[in-house]
This record gives sequence, structure tokens and C-alpha cells, in this order.
Amino acid sequence: WQSAVRVCSTLKSGGSLSRGMLTRPATRLLLTCCVLACGAGHGPSTARAPIGWALQSCRASRQAITALLVCGVEIKNAKISPSSRALDGVDWGAPFPYSERDLTPLDAGSDEFFYVLPRFVNHAGDEARAELADFHSAVLPNSGEGAVLDLCSSFTSHYPKGYRAQRCVALGLNPLELLANPSKTEFRVQNLNTNPSLSDDDGTFDVVTLSLSVDYMTKPLQLFAEIHRVLKPGGIATMAFTNRCFQGKVVRRWLKPFDESAHARLVGAYFKYSAEWSSVEVADVSPPGWTGISDPMIVVCARKAAVA
Repeated sequence: WQSAVRVCSTLKSGGSLSRGMLTRPATRLLLTCCVLACGAGHGPSTARAPIGWALQSCRASRQAITALLVCGVEIKNAKISPSSRALDGVDWGAPFPYSERDLTPLDAGSDEFFYVLPRFVNHAGDEARAELADFHSAVLPNSGEGAVLDLCSSFTSHYPKGYRAQRCVALGLNPLELLANPSKTEFRVQNLNTNPSLSDDDGTFDVVTLSLSVDYMTKPLQLFAEIHRVLKPGGIATMAFTNRCFQGKVVRRWLKPFDESAHARLVGAYFKYSAEWSSVEVADVSPPGWTGISDPMIVVCARKAAVA
């Protein structure tokens, strides 16, 4: 407990844990104790400190010490994990390994009917969405600049608070949700499962994002080819997902197996078999903590070659 209290005191005073401490085998145990012991209590009987504060402090410390390059972008909150390495050594030989049945949901009913009523709810926990916003702050153009396309959008694009590109097209299924999106400069209603074609000219956007909905895409190769087409040379596409979903609406392959590394490989295949991307990589920006307390957040990214 004394070690845990020292960790808490360091973080609470605004300090950062040393790289040596973060690489020790006992680090996870110490941070677990930190969650339980931070605050006034120095032992199990008084360990009722705010878990959210502890996770936030650990997150801030991690960002201050580490940064990984993902598709050439420095992602300060990314970490090395089995999910981030999910594409290592994968044999991308032809043909595309997934069948039409794999990409069909259990509930094949109308998406428009399913989403006819607006759902002003978040589909990931606060900590996971904060990590996703931090990730987006690294890959998006500066606020007020560039052109961004947000696919499967809703009342939020999970961008940093106050962010708005010079042009931001929010494309989704529910017009009331899209109207409420603060990041958009314009919006379109379109079902990408029935019509994966995009109406934009070639080389229009700097960045294309699709957050928390790639698991519902039933025509991913056509859609990802379109994303590649509308990106500017050197542009980046990002597909973020967590472990929450409407199980009847996700494609069957998403459910078996249901783990982040398998999901990253599935989305990686969508990129690899859809177009000639210069790089396809994975960022694990999951918040510190455990499944059930904080959701994972994984982003599969791909970059279009700088020379078309």
C-alpha cells in the first residue's frame, strides 16, 4: 500500500511516473492499487477514492511519457498491445477471406426503420470517448482548416470539443441526430449498406472518419474503395470501434470471435482488399482500466499514397 500511495501522491501533485517505473513488472499491480488507494485512505479499509480520477491521472501520465507513430501520425495516447499488433504477420493473400454470409447481420431488416427514431445516446463509455477525441485531435486538420468526411455520423463525431474543420460533412441515417452534430458544416442522409457509393469528387477530403459503426457495414469493400477514392493523396481514413454493439445488426463475423484483435484483423482486411493503401495500422487508445469499468477503444487506420 505504501508503494501505491507514493504513486497516487506523484500523480495527484501533477507529476509523472518515471519510465523505469512504468516498465517494471509490478506496474499493473501498482496502478491497480492506485485506483483503490488514491485519496485520503492508505489501506483497504479506507480505499474508496474516486476511480474515475485515478484512471484520468493514469491516462495523463501515460500520455506524457509515450507516443506511437500510427500511419505516420504521432498518437500520444496509443499503446502497444495485442490489439495494436493484430495485423503483424497477417498473410493478405487473395482471395478476400470472408463470405457474403459473414457480412450479413442476424437481423437483415431495414436499417432506415431501425434508426427511424433518433438515439441521442453514447455507444461507448466516457473514458473511451475521451481517448477517441484525443486520437482525432492528432489526425484531423487544424480547426478551421481542411475537409473532413464523417461516415455513419450522429449527433456527435467524437471530435475534440469545439472542433470544426473548414468543411465537415456528416453522413448518417437519422436527420435529427445529424442536425444536432456540432462539428458538421453540412450533412447528408444515406444508408451505406444499400448505397456504399459516395457522391464526392475524387481527392476531396483530408480525413475520413467512421466511429463505432464499422461493425455494421455489409458492403465494406465497396465502401472502403469509395473512401480511398474521395481521399486526397496522403489522406488518412480511421475506423474506431469498441466492444458495444447491437448484436442483431452487426455482421455475423463480428460476433465470432468477439475480441478486439479479431475485429482489428477484420477491419484491416476491409482496407487491404479494397484498394492500394500505402499503410494499414492499428492504434489501441483504450483507457486504463478493466473491461466493464472502461470500454476498449481501437482504431484501424489507413493512409492513401501521397502520389495518386
